[in-house]
Amino acid sequence: MNKNIMLAALFAAGAATADISINGAYEGTLTDGGAATYAQDLDLTLVGSTDGAKVTVMLEDLTGGTAVSTNQVFVETGFEGLNFKGGNYKSQNGSGLMQTTSAVVNQFEAGFSVAGAGITLGQTSGDGNATVDTSLEIAGLNVNVQNASATDRFITVVTNFFGFGTTVETQNTATGRNTALALDTSIAFDESTDVALTGVYMDVKDSVGVTQDDGILGDVSDASGTVKGAVASLNTSIGAVTGKYINKNDLNTYVGELSRGVWTFGHSKTENVDGVTTAEINVNF
Repeated sequence: MNKNIMLAALFAAGAATADISINGAYEGTLTDGGAATYAQDLDLTLVGSTDGAKVTVMLEDLTGGTAVSTNQVFVETGFEGLNFKGGNYKSQNGSGLMQTTSAVVNQFEAGFSVAGAGITLGQTSGDGNATVDTSLEIAGLNVNVQNASATDRFITVVTNFFGFGTTVETQNTATGRNTALALDTSIAFDESTDVALTGVYMDVKDSVGVTQDDGILGDVSDASGTVKGAVASLNTSIGAVTGKYINKNDLNTYVGELSRGVWTFGHSKTENVDGVTTAEINVNF
């Protein structure tokens, strides 16, 4: 039986006794930077939940014309204050400023609270070495430490500082310390008009430890030294207008975007490189 039909049949059979949800995100991008190209990507998420447990199946990076396979399958449940997650799934260090999600790994984790602090014990299936993540709030600071017992532990601090949403990420590797800072705020001009502003600063000492290729400033996975940038977004009568300035590897990049409905039209120009114009379709269902 076709794998897609079998999967749909299994979910349909369970619909009478469980809550079933299916949602997806489609992205198609037309790029004109010489020879025009079109690329597409579809992610589907199926969730079945019943009796305090939830099973998630994720089919990612579907482009058509290829065999379909599940990328992530995992269960989440709890028992007497203990939260459990197990299966094949991705992990994320920090909030995504410096690093993208990891590759899919067969793993499991158990989380619980002790004296107001959250503790998560995780382990890759078949690996005898466990990781310890901790999270707690101290004087208005939300502090999260991932792989706390390791020398290259990843630390994230989130707070509100004088009206600015503030996120700090830092990790000290054998090569050097990587640190990123993001500040965001909104300035209102009247009841219907405001500008969303975000500023980002990174100090990259170990480029291997920076893997984010689709973050606030776009792709910084090839960055070294200082990275800085700003993003401003304004809702207008013709759509949301966004401007970005990025300084990476001593080169300036300027990006302009207009989002209207499912369409986002953009143009980016980096020093010494031809500009690129894109038209992107985003459909979420």
